[in-house]
Amino acid sequence: MEQPKVTSDLILGYLKELVESKKPIPREVWLEVAFKLNLLRTDESQLLNKMRQAVAIKKLAILKSQEKRNVSAAELEVETTDECRFMRDQEEKLYSVDEFVRIAKKNADINL
Repeated sequence: MEQPKVTSDLILGYLKELVESKKPIPREVWLEVAFKLNLLRTDESQLLNKMRQAVAIKKLAILKSQEKRNVSAAELEVETTDECRFMRDQEEKLYSVDEFVRIAKKNADINL
C-alpha cells in the first residue's frame, strides 16, 4: 500500500492530535516537523495566491455588473463568499506554519 503524500494539513493534524492527547512533543519531532513545514510552505503560499486571484476576479465581476460602481459594496459582497472565507483560513494557516517554524527554531536554540 502506498504511503499518503506528506502535506502541511497532515503534519498539522498529527501535531494537533499530540496536543489534544496532552503528549509532549520531543525536540527531534519539533525540528523534523519544522523542516517539513518550511519546505511545504511554498505550496501553501501558491494556493493562497490563487485564492487571492479568484477573490479579486470575483470582486471585479461584481464591480463590472454594477450600474454605479461602488467598491465598498463590491468588497462587502465578496467578503460574504465562501472563497473569501477559505482565503482567510489559508492566511491563518500560513501564519500558524510560520509561527510553528519560528517556535521550533527557538526551541532548538534553547536546547542545544
